[in-house]
Amino acid sequence: MGVEFGILVGPETTLFAPAEATSRRFILQLRSPQSGMSGRLNVLVVSENQSVRERLAEALPDAVGGTTTDVRVSTTDSIDTAYSELELSRVDCLVVSTHVMNEMRQPIIRTLRSDGVPLVSFERSNPSATDIENLGHVVYGAARNTVGSLDHRELFEAVNVGLAVRDLDTLELIDINQRYLDLLGADRETMLETAPSDVTANFPGYTAERATAEVKTARETGSNTFTWPMETTAGETVWIRVSLTVAELSGGRRLVSTIEDVTEERKRKRDLEAFKRAVDAVDAGVALTEGGTHVYVNETGANICGYPDAASMVGVSWHELHDETEADRINESVITALETVGRWQGEVTVRTPDGAAVPVRLSITSLVDDRSVIVFQDLAEQKERERELERSRDFLERTQRISKVGGWELDLVTESLEWTDQTKRIHDVPLDYEPSLDDALGFYVEEDRERATKLVDRCRNEGIAWEDEFRIVTDEGTELWVRTRGEPVIRNGRVAALRGTIQDVTTRRSRERELERANAELEALNRIVRHDIRNDMSVIVGWAELLEEHVDDEASDILSRILSTGRHTIEITEVARDLIETMSGDTVDTRPLPLADSLQRELAVRREAFPNATFEVEGEIPDVAVRANPLLASVFGNIFNNAAQHNEGHITVTLSATVDEDAESVVIRIADDGSGIPDSRKPVVFGKGEKGLDSTGTGLGLYLVNELVSSFGGTVHFEDNEPTGSVVVIELPLASAD
Repeated sequence: MGVEFGILVGPETTLFAPAEATSRRFILQLRSPQSGMSGRLNVLVVSENQSVRERLAEALPDAVGGTTTDVRVSTTDSIDTAYSELELSRVDCLVVSTHVMNEMRQPIIRTLRSDGVPLVSFERSNPSATDIENLGHVVYGAARNTVGSLDHRELFEAVNVGLAVRDLDTLELIDINQRYLDLLGADRETMLETAPSDVTANFPGYTAERATAEVKTARETGSNTFTWPMETTAGETVWIRVSLTVAELSGGRRLVSTIEDVTEERKRKRDLEAFKRAVDAVDAGVALTEGGTHVYVNETGANICGYPDAASMVGVSWHELHDETEADRINESVITALETVGRWQGEVTVRTPDGAAVPVRLSITSLVDDRSVIVFQDLAEQKERERELERSRDFLERTQRISKVGGWELDLVTESLEWTDQTKRIHDVPLDYEPSLDDALGFYVEEDRERATKLVDRCRNEGIAWEDEFRIVTDEGTELWVRTRGEPVIRNGRVAALRGTIQDVTTRRSRERELERANAELEALNRIVRHDIRNDMSVIVGWAELLEEHVDDEASDILSRILSTGRHTIEITEVARDLIETMSGDTVDTRPLPLADSLQRELAVRREAFPNATFEVEGEIPDVAVRANPLLASVFGNIFNNAAQHNEGHITVTLSATVDEDAESVVIRIADDGSGIPDSRKPVVFGKGEKGLDSTGTGLGLYLVNELVSSFGGTVHFEDNEPTGSVVVIELPLASAD
């Protein structure tokens, strides 16, 4: 351009200007950059000329920097890129060519805002070495006031802590003292190139996210102190205490950090904490007394003595933990023992602040200077367990007596046999009786002894348990039925013992024999009823029916009564048969039966048998199966018979059935419009032998209904019909509910 290159200094910018601007031109004489600023200096050059950018990028570091200042120069030809760098990165000085234009074709230097970053402009498109040297002086001077020269360098290096200064926004390291470098065993150049996360030791929880959070706290509150693991260049871990402080330095906001080596301090603290945790983890109280006063107590000890925490028990005299009588007893026994042997052990009672008594086992050891270590254990749970064990033993003893169940154990190593007290009572022997296996087998009757011996040997040799019933003769000569159970006790893969129970079942066996006799008698009665009485009455009714057409009117009435009585007798035999079959077994076998088929079949029979009665079905009978057996027909037949026979005149019987999905059952309602049942008789109408005053029945029909329905797992009861009559409500379980 043929113009002289000079330096122009304005209020906000420093320019290289043409020579003709002599009214504002002067030459600056600056001291060498090497004697001033320390740390790193970032310079951004903006020029449209690539050769200028390359030359300044190469020459400016030497022109500006020195032994204590590391100058980094980046370049761009775009003002947009320059703005992005200003926003996202640390820029300590902006060097802009006056030839860079904005969108209005105006020099960008006139409108460029650098937000506090020093701005230096230049015009020459081919600067000489002198121009670049002068430019370096200007950049140095501009950046010096912003970055900070740290003129108090001696103080910076003299402090006995590591000290570092970072840019608050970018966290880029600006300066660092030698103490900081020594702690990490690193040199200045390495630290300037290293991010804090790179020197963080690998410890769980000490992450980049946590470090970011610590810095955020310092930014928000102005300061923050924390401990952090650092890794030296030698690979060793150093724990440091970091103190972060936000400060205004050299015209900018900086993050000042100090670090101290607390590795040994932390180790001692951790050792102390580990010891304290170990003491606190002991399932016993630990205390240290001096002159009879507690100077240390662990948390367990404070808890045992009823204090809210260990600190609240410090300063409490041991006398305050006991009532006067107990304190005197302890004082008399402890002092002598400590003076002679240096320790004492025993049980005492501690009185908590709220007055509760706690049994405690103490172990006291004397130390020098009138100090003692006390270890004490709460015996409350142990005492309670002992009381509970005694109660359990008493309960077990009473239970054995009531249930007549005893226990036994045969040790196969020592061949010793132990009986509980109840086992001895069953055998009518004294409670101090000590049996052998041969003695025990000797109580069995001769016919059962060999079988019992084989079961014991098989359990001993093969580990096979047993449960069976035998007859024994007690020591007093009484014959009993007993049920014994034995099982192996396995230790180390071998049968080491046999253990089991013995129960007196004589009463049950007697009841079973009585029941067997009763069932045999019922079966005989059933045969008589079914084969003898019913068959004979059927013959009588048959012959009587043949006479109906051969008798006159007067005899016809007598014959009608004979037929009615005979048919009623046959009905009685059917009811008795069903009742006997129901009562003859302990359990009733059931299976799914179609409800509709059972009801329709009984309705058809009753319509034929009772022409003066009307049998109706309200709605449809659900197509479901119920859990019952063929005697279900007797249930419905007796209900229909009861409604038709026990009401005068024409009677209407209405049947309905609904399914209760929630209860998994079906509800059958059989209603009549007869005279009904008084409320006073409803609770007893299903009783055996119960019948109305005018009833000619046996009173067994409804009893049979109730027994059968109950055996099926259902219920039956009477309700009033409106306006007159009764409703029998039967609820039966659905077969699908199984």
